[in-house]
Amino acid sequence: MLKKASVVVGALVLLLAIGLMVVTKLPALNVQVPELQPSGELTEVNQGWNDAQRQQFHHTAQGTRLVPYAWFKALEQPCFSLIGCKLFADPEYLGRFGFIPSKPDPRSNPDGLPVGFSYQKDFYDPMTGKVDPALGLTCAACHTGEIRYNKYSLVIEGAPATIEVTQFQKALGLSLAFTQLVPFRFGRFASRVLRPNATDAEKAELKKNFTEFMANAKLEIDATNKKKIYVNEAGFTRTDALTRIGNQVFAVDMKNDDNYAVSNAPVRYPQIWDASWFNWVQYNSSIANPIIRNVGEALGVRAVAKLYGPDASKFENSVHVEGLWEAETLLSGPAPFQGLQSPKWPAVFPAIDTAKAPRGAALYKQHCAGCHLPPVDELIVDLNSPKPAHWWKNSQGKQFLVVTDVKMDYVGTDPREAADFIARTADTGALNQGRVSAAAGLDLVTRGIGTNYFTKMGFSPEKQIEWSGYRDPKDVAVRAVAIYKARPLNGIWAVGPYLHNGSVPSLYELLSPQAERPDKFWTGSKEFDPVKVGRNVSELRGGYLFDVTTTGNSNKGHEFKDGPKGNGVIGPALSPEDRWALIEYLKSI
Repeated sequence: MLKKASVVVGALVLLLAIGLMVVTKLPALNVQVPELQPSGELTEVNQGWNDAQRQQFHHTAQGTRLVPYAWFKALEQPCFSLIGCKLFADPEYLGRFGFIPSKPDPRSNPDGLPVGFSYQKDFYDPMTGKVDPALGLTCAACHTGEIRYNKYSLVIEGAPATIEVTQFQKALGLSLAFTQLVPFRFGRFASRVLRPNATDAEKAELKKNFTEFMANAKLEIDATNKKKIYVNEAGFTRTDALTRIGNQVFAVDMKNDDNYAVSNAPVRYPQIWDASWFNWVQYNSSIANPIIRNVGEALGVRAVAKLYGPDASKFENSVHVEGLWEAETLLSGPAPFQGLQSPKWPAVFPAIDTAKAPRGAALYKQHCAGCHLPPVDELIVDLNSPKPAHWWKNSQGKQFLVVTDVKMDYVGTDPREAADFIARTADTGALNQGRVSAAAGLDLVTRGIGTNYFTKMGFSPEKQIEWSGYRDPKDVAVRAVAIYKARPLNGIWAVGPYLHNGSVPSLYELLSPQAERPDKFWTGSKEFDPVKVGRNVSELRGGYLFDVTTTGNSNKGHEFKDGPKGNGVIGPALSPEDRWALIEYLKSI
């Protein structure tokens, strides 16, 4: 009898194991990321920050919340196992999504989570009025790059991160769902969150809070799935930032599913050195005021705002404006080019060809400087001249670099980011402004949050202007125009793939005719190519296959080709020798 029972139990275990193997192959339950790319010998890139400043930028909370902090530490990875899975917060697991390892710090990073993760012990939830520790993301998650070359690893502050946000969100969602649904998993989770001998009342309270959290998440997931909002995945190094911010503000925070917009405009995370002193930022040159830019960024990374109901106009929110101010101050410094510096070509890379670079400098002046402006050393001289040619002095007496706005149909790159932002509108609901453009709606909400914070803190008008990056509050802060901006190219070697949507793998291919650019390539590798200047784009299991025929992924435009300028042609065809010379020069600036 015992023998028969053991055979039955064994058969059941075998069937369960087979079932788990089948289930983990289902696309909806399968997280696609590469194996961990091991770090090499860390080589410092001097960008003007010390270790304390880097740590501050990497982990200062901004009022965002993915999940309660204790939950994040207690969750298991989304695998199926009879004996449990490793912890989700394991840095090696998070590293598979591209997140960069970071040092523990008792105040800002007590558990040694990767760059861009924040521990906020006093996160305020405007929906409940409660204050609890939360796990959030900072702007460093998307704007800290890592490059690997031979045995070396280089962390580039302010560069685009090689992270896969969509798969990370999917993995976190599956981990939460499995915790709720898989037998014994919630018990292990509860023991970690509470303690092994927690009371029944404590366990019941945790179960109640977890169930409510999952119910709210399900409403959002069901709405976006029904409308097919996020079917166009961005892959590594990209996200559709403006659409996602708008969806969070107009749909989630206003509780209006009709305000969702389909995400069709993925863009590469932009490099952010010097950006504080540009007259306009974002690829489509749409935002000027940094408090508005940073509040919008925090909302897009799941800061909470209550924008519905009779008290919507109070703009109750979780945004940690002090944290945003700290990060912006680190980036900007006291004056142009005195904050975060662009990275110099590292000594561990092959040396710059000093025979070719002068020829490249002449070509840059001839074909590139008209849009991308002179190199930084010349811009600094211009800034200090009696009549600067490239700087605008605003009413506060501060100088801002005037970036070149290029008409969308002239540069000819993928139109989706600029066009979608222009076309989008939203119903402001309880904010009582009717249907407005996306630009007006974002200005309304972010300005409201900033203004309410200044009022609450009793800031003088002068301090309000200081915390707004010395922008005059009467100046236009958000706009929607059919243009893309051309910024200076210092540090351009570190920011590939190229074009605003990351559709061209290397500088060499960017300088080549569109017909010579690849139609498909893989992203996700951190391995650097110092010759063409880009990343390794060979097949990567678990990486993202970039297809330029997908909506938002066009690699057309910004093309050097003989013929009349315009419609995507910006200059004459460059010989291979000219392209190589330009690359050597671009490495040097």
